[in-house]
Amino acid sequence: MGLAGLGILSALPAGAITFDEAGVAAPFASIAVGARAAGMGEAFTAVADDSTALFWNPAGLARIPDVEVQFSHNQWLDEFKQEYFGVSFPMMGTFGAAYSVIDMGEFDELDKDGAGTGSTFTANGQVLLLGYGKGVLNDSLFGGASLKLIKEDLGGDVAEKAMSIDAGALIVPWQAVPGLSIGACVQNFGNQIKGFDLPEGIRLGGAYTIDRVLLQGDYKDDDGSRTPAQVSRDLESPDALTLALDLVLPMKGRTEVKLGAEYWFRIAAVRLGYRYRFPSNELGGLSGLTLGLGLKGRGFQFDYGFDYAYAPYGDLGNASRFTLSVSF
Repeated sequence: MGLAGLGILSALPAGAITFDEAGVAAPFASIAVGARAAGMGEAFTAVADDSTALFWNPAGLARIPDVEVQFSHNQWLDEFKQEYFGVSFPMMGTFGAAYSVIDMGEFDELDKDGAGTGSTFTANGQVLLLGYGKGVLNDSLFGGASLKLIKEDLGGDVAEKAMSIDAGALIVPWQAVPGLSIGACVQNFGNQIKGFDLPEGIRLGGAYTIDRVLLQGDYKDDDGSRTPAQVSRDLESPDALTLALDLVLPMKGRTEVKLGAEYWFRIAAVRLGYRYRFPSNELGGLSGLTLGLGLKGRGFQFDYGFDYAYAPYGDLGNASRFTLSVSF
């Protein structure tokens, strides 16, 4: 059974757009990016600390200390494929830019009555993101915003464009509650496409990092507390566990809860997550579960990372992502 059959993605007659069960335009603009976040069940609003912060919470850009270049591939459902290229660079805060494209494959063309014409067309969706994040109040509060330029291309002369804005904030009370971070982000607020709203919504999230869960010993961080951003980049720490929770409140559609965990053991990470859509995950099987792995290293003045995530979608099949990142 394809995506269209389950109402996740459909095509209207020629000249119209794609939409999901909530009746929103450009649903691909809300498909998760980055293997690390996907492995954590997409509970990343309060964790966002790499170039994918442009998608999850642009305030997280401010926590990226170095220039970072990232590529991510997502072998999604049916024959859908998504590519993500992101770069971030600190300069009076941190600027970021990214480009995401999803190849949605081939569809049957419908006439104005919804009947097949015998012809097919290919479809893709593209998103260009530009953002900025900055920290204030002794790096206890971060704010950021990003601009999205969205294009739906249904082949031939059928293409639609839209523009939207994301804005987010992060609170890191490292003096009062070390290891805690709290985030919020409004997403995809912009103009309509042919009378359909974009997948607008609000993300709320929290994350808590526990240092030295299993390993003890001398370490430069005497108070034993760091943010997920510091843990994910530190090659000298013994181990650390991050727990994360997200609540996703779409303007149209169903509320979602995301749970995630990430455990770093020196240079390797394992990740586990779960996504739940109210009132139930109806796709069957292990849908909702996510798994992930990560590696980090250093060489020739470059830091590099590799992340992989696996997510079953029940009757629809499975999705796999991998991400490569370099910072310097």
